Amino acid sequence: MRTLAIVITLFALVGCGSSKKKDDTPPRERKITFDLLDFSDARVPSWIDEPETGDKQTARKNFEYFVAESANKNKRLCKRSSSARATAEIARQIAQFIKNSYAESVQGGEDEDVSEYMQEQLAQESQSFVIGARVTKKYWEKRKYRKELGAEKNETLYNCFSLVKISKKNLEKAIRNSRAKLLTSIEEPEVKKKTEDALKYVEKKFEKVQ
Repeated sequence: MRTLAIVITLFALVGCGSSKKKDDTPPRERKITFDLLDFSDARVPSWIDEPETGDKQTARKNFEYFVAESANKNKRLCKRSSSARATAEIARQIAQFIKNSYAESVQGGEDEDVSEYMQEQLAQESQSFVIGARVTKKYWEKRKYRKELGAEKNETLYNCFSLVKISKKNLEKAIRNSRAKLLTSIEEPEVKKKTEDALKYVEKKFEKVQ
């Protein structure tokens, strides 16, 4: 049995220049609340934290990458669920970016109905516009969570991760269609115009921040 039960301490970075103020923030701690019983790969894939590293350098200029995650007591269902969540994860990030772009542009002048729609419906409706996304890599772990390590309860779960790629062209189209869907939900002409201006070229802005 391969067991992992450690506490990882992440030390805060301290400015090294004399002109920089010393960071007195205490180190953060991330506590591992489970024993690692099994896994699909001896090393945790770098793409879990940096999705683009899961593909060749030459391919990255044409694609965007996302990671979908799931947990289940059954390994087969866990793996299937993480793959099924691929489209939902892309749609969620599209909706979140549109929401953030809108809030940043109007700077506190949000329309309540528009914000509510983006909060409650946009991610779900954006899923229908996500086309061509595919799972390229998978990784899973079998974890035994223990209360004495800080877990909420004692249980054994599989945690599964899927690396998803979608062409920048298809992603741009999905964002553009999501924006159009949002605008069709707005009846007040003045509010629609304000929202339209706030989200102009939002699909291009998404690529720049990735």
